[in-house]
Amino acid sequence: MPPLLPTPGASAALSPSLSPSPLPSAVPAVATRIVIRSERIDLPVLSRDQRVRDQGPDLYPPCDVALYHTAFGQPGLGTTTYLYAHAREGMFLPLLEASEKRDGASLIGTLVQVYTSDARIHVYQITRVKRHAVDFSLADAPPGTEQLILQTSEGPAGTIPKLQVLAELLDVVETTLDDATPRARPRACYEH
Repeated sequence: MPPLLPTPGASAALSPSLSPSPLPSAVPAVATRIVIRSERIDLPVLSRDQRVRDQGPDLYPPCDVALYHTAFGQPGLGTTTYLYAHAREGMFLPLLEASEKRDGASLIGTLVQVYTSDARIHVYQITRVKRHAVDFSLADAPPGTEQLILQTSEGPAGTIPKLQVLAELLDVVETTLDDATPRARPRACYEH
């Protein structure tokens, strides 16, 4: 499967069309889990900067986890949170498959839960599906806007257009630390 936008060394066409706001020096909580029950998605979330043995070039995303992009914010900071994972079985493949039918109309209104390391669940609702994305313009939002972008691949390794899904914050609820911090077992899945 293709590396997910954005990765170091990617084409210039993938350069962000916005400059994410700098994060505070001490981020109180980070995304740790994403659940989309209707799509049977439940994945631990790691930083895109975390290395996995035999990962491949340019921080190629590992399998069996979603990643948060460190150039964007975290839930609860009043900014865009950007999560991505491969379009593979057990990962974000259901998002890609749904997007291929009526441009993802069935995803509109779907609830997305993003758990954070401070035992909270940030509940979002999908409001837009953008197929064939080549930039980060969907992530552009007025200051103080709490939103989530999900991204996955649309084609084989190395292809640029990606699927992006926009979700807006509805609520934040408490949970247990055990539920919020599942054990991540990232697996290198780079294929030459």
